[in-house]
Amino acid sequence: MADNRENRDQVEQAAADWTVRLGGAPLTSGERAKLDVWLAASPAHRAAFDHARSTWANLDLLKADPGPLRADMTTAVSPMPIAQPVPRRRWGRVGAAVAGAVGAFGFVSFWFGDPLTILRADHRTDIGEVRTVALEDGSRVNLGPATAIAVHFDGRERRVELLSGVALFAPTPKAMAGGRPFVVEAANGEARALGTRFSVDRLPDAVRVAVAQHDVDVAAHAASGETAHAVLSPGRQVRYDANGLGSVAGVEVEQAEAWRRGRLLFDASPLGDVVAELNRYRRGQIIVANPALARRQVSGLFDAKDVDGAIATIATELGASTVSIGPFATIIR
Repeated sequence: MADNRENRDQVEQAAADWTVRLGGAPLTSGERAKLDVWLAASPAHRAAFDHARSTWANLDLLKADPGPLRADMTTAVSPMPIAQPVPRRRWGRVGAAVAGAVGAFGFVSFWFGDPLTILRADHRTDIGEVRTVALEDGSRVNLGPATAIAVHFDGRERRVELLSGVALFAPTPKAMAGGRPFVVEAANGEARALGTRFSVDRLPDAVRVAVAQHDVDVAAHAASGETAHAVLSPGRQVRYDANGLGSVAGVEVEQAEAWRRGRLLFDASPLGDVVAELNRYRRGQIIVANPALARRQVSGLFDAKDVDGAIATIATELGASTVSIGPFATIIR
């Protein structure tokens, strides 16, 4: 039974991938041939592909009429403009949530990630992928899923920009790198290594820095123009956002690095942050239906390979419900 389910999931994933690919640039002759071979391989392939195309078409219509949920979508961006109105469809609040999640980069960005991030990255991982990269100075970076970094080394400093996701940094000591400091930039702040191991996590509206070994100097530049600093010792963390640096707090290193072992550990974390992390492990997006729900706190230990199970458990604990739109989105409401 498990093998059948896994095979069905793989077929649906492939059908969704082909559907998204068809929404981009025209297929090359080689791609068209591969698609034809895949469709001919099994009636299940054709059925899954037709279903994915149908769902895709309905999502396209939803851009025109997001409905009442547009005002309270916590993850929404402005829907793409259309030339002419389309008759109202009875998709209700669920359909509107999907329409709100589809941003200005269109469905390809919604499915595969921000293309600008992909272009800027020197190293990146795919959805659900975790791997380690070695930088030219000998530093090692453990990249979490859906993570991208850009490396900017010069004669004065070793700067790494965390474009998306989460990463664990183990920099080569400054003395062994020509006296150049090791700095990780993320959003409106940076973490300057004074030690040997720390993680940086880009959340939806903030950045979290947690230290495992030695010290890290964190600086955040607020929208007001002020800059604040905090030196973190092992077992300490801090968050910063557009308003500046938050309060330093304790953190279990096991919790901060649980993703390295395929575990997702949350301790009174806002649902919005939890969903952002879960989205790194599956292609179809999880969307929270309103800001109040996104602020609800979640605690628990989940298996990164069973995101659907995590969603179901979290929804039950919060007294919420879920609705799926094919392989493309799951709404928590």
